[in-house]
Amino acid sequence: MKVLIAVDMEGIAGLVQWDGAERGLERRLMTEEVNAAARGAFAGGATEVLAGESHGNMRNLLPEELDPRVSFLSGQPKPMNHMAGVDASFDLALFTGYHSKAGTLHGVMAHTYSLSIFSLSFNGTVVGEIGADAALCGSCGVPVGLVAGDAAACDEAQSLLGEVETVAVKEGVSRSAARCLSVSVARQGIEKAAEHAVRRARQLRPFTFTGPVTTEVVFTDPSYADVLEHLDFVTRVDGRTIRFDAGDYRAAFERFNALHFLAGVVR
Repeated sequence: MKVLIAVDMEGIAGLVQWDGAERGLERRLMTEEVNAAARGAFAGGATEVLAGESHGNMRNLLPEELDPRVSFLSGQPKPMNHMAGVDASFDLALFTGYHSKAGTLHGVMAHTYSLSIFSLSFNGTVVGEIGADAALCGSCGVPVGLVAGDAAACDEAQSLLGEVETVAVKEGVSRSAARCLSVSVARQGIEKAAEHAVRRARQLRPFTFTGPVTTEVVFTDPSYADVLEHLDFVTRVDGRTIRFDAGDYRAAFERFNALHFLAGVVR
């Protein structure tokens, strides 16, 4: 059984703010949560595990501290952004360190891909990175079995994905403060939930968007939409919103992924 572990930073146990001074700590804590998920995955029957980086420059995992049974995909840019490497040969995806979508009440470091985005929707369903990444897995027929992160992220995952395993490692009291579990307790929970998710992988259904797919992006500032409105496949909806169509979800996401990077040139 092949398993993808996608790791982001904002939902990692013990982290509550973006702080460059904590770069070393962030990397170590991210690596250890991947190790916890990997231990659970192998205990549950996984035969191969790939860790995919989903944060910042996507060069966060510490190679010498990573479980030696785990291969990892690092760096960017790469196809499908966070979900690079997943294909139909995988049986399950596990998400650790994930956060809620932009604007979520008490979502710790909540955002959607970048601070320029206020809202992202596909076929009328508003998603953050949990939903968008789960749908990329779903486009390959791969279900998501675990989401670990802050409590708001876990609530978001359950509302979108149904009977997914969740591990809430902290509960936000604001966007940049949280009541946190100890990292050891959080890792124990992730390991146990990952094992359970792998054991029930065959019962899980992929999360998908049926094509054709209409994407709407609402930016935080009209200037971002100003940059993109003249592309021939983009429709300007209002001051902060653009819309475009694609034949399927993978194509829709790749257009969105390129556009949100391009919009940033205005700053």
